[in-house]
Amino acid sequence: MQQLYTIGVDECGTGALCGQLVVCGVRAPHDWSLPGLNDSKKLSEKKREEMRLKLLPLILNNTISFHLAERSHLIIDQLGMYAALKDAYVEIFHKLYQYSDLIITDGNLKFDNLGVDNYNIQSVIKADAKYPTVMAASILAKTYRDQELREVDKLHPQYDWKTNKGYSTKTHLQAIKQFGACSLHRQSYAPMKNMKEGIK
Repeated sequence: MQQLYTIGVDECGTGALCGQLVVCGVRAPHDWSLPGLNDSKKLSEKKREEMRLKLLPLILNNTISFHLAERSHLIIDQLGMYAALKDAYVEIFHKLYQYSDLIITDGNLKFDNLGVDNYNIQSVIKADAKYPTVMAASILAKTYRDQELREVDKLHPQYDWKTNKGYSTKTHLQAIKQFGACSLHRQSYAPMKNMKEGIK
């Protein structure tokens, strides 16, 4: 009997003011799970990293497979977040999907007329709290993007991205007001789109 597989997909960075959007898909046997999995937002940074390290051997021995799709702040500004997000999801689908797989996405995105109409896709609200593959995808996406923001923080320490990961915290917004926006900020997002002084 053929083994059934589930592909869980989740994203990180949609609401950030800077940096890339990251979408991750994890493909695993339908009954696969791993103790400690949870929605990445419900895990501490330390716990997320612990789970990432537990997932790596499973990727290396092909128990599970994954794919990351990134869309830069420039693409987000050009296409808009909704289009960039769906484009990244479709990349994941094409990369991981095999006949008879079930794709679970977190939220309520629709993918009509994007070349995946014959794929078995279910959009589920709060899927990152219900499906192990979606939980794993959320952890891999979050830990990857957080590390990227820690790296670019070294170039732009005034924004404290190593702490806020690019989101609209009070200190991040104050830094934008004080220093202006930089080339990694999303110019289509407020407050950048309302700023007259432009990029510094």
